[in-house]
Amino acid sequence: MMRTLRKLLVPLILILVVSMVRPGVSASIVTAQVTADSPASHLDSAFWIADAVDLRSQLLAKRISTADWVERINRSNTDFLCLGEMHTAEFRQFMAQNLFPQLNADILMLEASAVQVEELITQVNSSTNSVPLLSADMAAILRTAQSHNPNLQIVGVDQTEQQTAWMNLEQRNSDRKRLSRDGFIAQNIRDQLQSGKRHVALFGSTHCATHDLGLGNSRPFVRHLKGIVRGDRLKSALLISSTQNNPFTLMLKSLGLDGESLVIPDTKAISPETYNFRWDIKSFFENYDALIYFNER
Repeated sequence: MMRTLRKLLVPLILILVVSMVRPGVSASIVTAQVTADSPASHLDSAFWIADAVDLRSQLLAKRISTADWVERINRSNTDFLCLGEMHTAEFRQFMAQNLFPQLNADILMLEASAVQVEELITQVNSSTNSVPLLSADMAAILRTAQSHNPNLQIVGVDQTEQQTAWMNLEQRNSDRKRLSRDGFIAQNIRDQLQSGKRHVALFGSTHCATHDLGLGNSRPFVRHLKGIVRGDRLKSALLISSTQNNPFTLMLKSLGLDGESLVIPDTKAISPETYNFRWDIKSFFENYDALIYFNER
């Protein structure tokens, strides 16, 4: 019995010793066990171990502060900036305190109708404490944005009642379902665009995505705008809270980067090889130009 155990333990000890001295050997040992008919037989050996260290080092190297990101936007030739948020008090508070007090804008576009925006402006100008829009207060954002940009225009570009009626009629009488809310929003934005002005749109996060996100026939309006606003002057940014239980926040936590707010100003600067093994992480980097992570304390 003891002799049998000794025979089993010796090879294991040798493998552990070698892998401690030469870390790359353990990966090659695992790879060597792949059979020719395995689904992983054609993978490069680098795919066998998720190298989180590389992703962490890239995020550390590319991250900047929220204030620095706002300054970059102000200095850039960005004509249209889409800020993708969750409609909660925490998101609105963060933007009111960290983005809009310094963000240069000529036109602020809201996920609201023209009538709703008129009511919002009236309430803000009358010093109403709380001005709700989509279940969260907008008063602080509107006041800080107006204070920093005295000539700011605030407009509503959401789908109108008439457009909603057209869409419903189309969907009842056609299998094609060609009309969509985001398509109408893009049309409304196009009608409000002013040459030489900076437009900032504050919308729900999926509307600011640069690719389809499983919204059926409704492509995010940013995709529609790519044929209207020059590509290098159109930017999308996703806001992410530390309290969200999504793959990005979990990734930052696993990498030890969740302790403070940060911005990844250029998602394309992060090598896809460092996150391609996770499709749920990949979607964050591929669907937005910038990622704004804020820590709710």
